[in-house]
Amino acid sequence: MPTYLPTIVILSAAVLAILVVLYRLYDSRVEQPKKLEDELREGLTDADGRRYKADVMALEPVRKAAAASSYEGNRVIIVRNFGKVPHKPYTMHELLGIEVFVDDRVVGRVVRGGPAKLLDDIAPVVNRVTMRLIFDDPADPDFELVMWDPHDNLTARAEGPRAAMNNARKWFYHVEAVLRRTATSPAPKPAPVSGPPPAPAPLPQV
Repeated sequence: MPTYLPTIVILSAAVLAILVVLYRLYDSRVEQPKKLEDELREGLTDADGRRYKADVMALEPVRKAAAASSYEGNRVIIVRNFGKVPHKPYTMHELLGIEVFVDDRVVGRVVRGGPAKLLDDIAPVVNRVTMRLIFDDPADPDFELVMWDPHDNLTARAEGPRAAMNNARKWFYHVEAVLRRTATSPAPKPAPVSGPPPAPAPLPQV
């Protein structure tokens, strides 16, 4: 056996391992976020094909989750376990509140009809940022999204804890404004359900 053959095998295995790592990074940092954004855009498009712009958006490619909100479009889109569970839309009146956690500590909370806790000043060191949206939905009353976790920094598209905190702050004040506005406006009435057609009038007797 040629003496250089083991070297070629080792180099080939190393190159293959590098290619696998690069593919995983590309898939998690480019492909998965793009697919999540496409899913959110689909949810923000109405039946007439009009697409509403998201006021706030958050992606979590590692856990295949995402969220977007458009006040103009009157909808909040939630993506859980992308590829297995379809996105779920909510109206602004179904949005009940938001909580922001930093290192498992609640630093901000606003709930419809309840006491609010404004966002605290955050210490320079932030290890984990999470937000929880609360809905009027007995089946899925809340949705938790990890916006930054140091263990995800090689795969998630987050730009760092401070960027994640800034995005959480945007979400917090967006939800606060939505709750304030929808508190003074009535919820839209559901469309009437059409019943069966009326029975024909009986024919006159001769």
